[in-house]
Amino acid sequence: MTVKYDSEDAAPETMVDKAMRSILDHIHRQGLMAGDLLPSEAHFIEVLEVSRTVVREAFKSLAAMRVLEMSAGRRTRVAVFDDTAITLTLSHALRTEQLNPQQLLDARRAIELRIVELAAVRRSEAEARELLDLADRMRLARDEVEEMTESDIAFHIAMAQATRNPLFPVLVSALTATMRDTNAIVWRYRTSETAREEVMALHAAIAEAIAARDPGAARSALEKHFDVASRGLLLAGFN
Repeated sequence: MTVKYDSEDAAPETMVDKAMRSILDHIHRQGLMAGDLLPSEAHFIEVLEVSRTVVREAFKSLAAMRVLEMSAGRRTRVAVFDDTAITLTLSHALRTEQLNPQQLLDARRAIELRIVELAAVRRSEAEARELLDLADRMRLARDEVEEMTESDIAFHIAMAQATRNPLFPVLVSALTATMRDTNAIVWRYRTSETAREEVMALHAAIAEAIAARDPGAARSALEKHFDVASRGLLLAGFN
């Protein structure tokens, strides 16, 4: 096999890389959408003139990237866009100390300040009620950190869904997933009822501002929430 370099610093393109690119080209040329079936592995073996192993590895790599959806006994489909790949990447970066919790929180802050404004303008009545309900659930579970964290994550994802922009829930879901690791530690340093209640009150204020269709008040409450969250991370030793 001839190895091709695009530049002196570029990695060589393998046969699997080429097969992946060809499969993606097929999806785009044919106008396939999420859920649509792909031709069989045998089709790509014949068209690309490569081995079954190459095509199978290409399929597996694209499935790991959530471009394809594969399951035993079923034809391969175009995958639905979700947070799986981004979450895995961020979790890996956090656990290998290539990113830290404060950096992830900074990214969330930048994204969610726009999200909360859009949510206040675009939310439905059902979404407004859901946010208020999730804020109540957080308050009820404030002494059960795992349950509280799941409601907290659901709150921020629900806020993102209310924007009507499908990218925002994916990004927020990926960025908030790390809270399952950090909240348990941070919450141990919020020992007073006042400190814990502050977090609950800010989520309630965000939900109420969104329900009132007040983007300015929603943004202000979210900014205060992130200030409190950042202080909590620092108190717990995350910097």
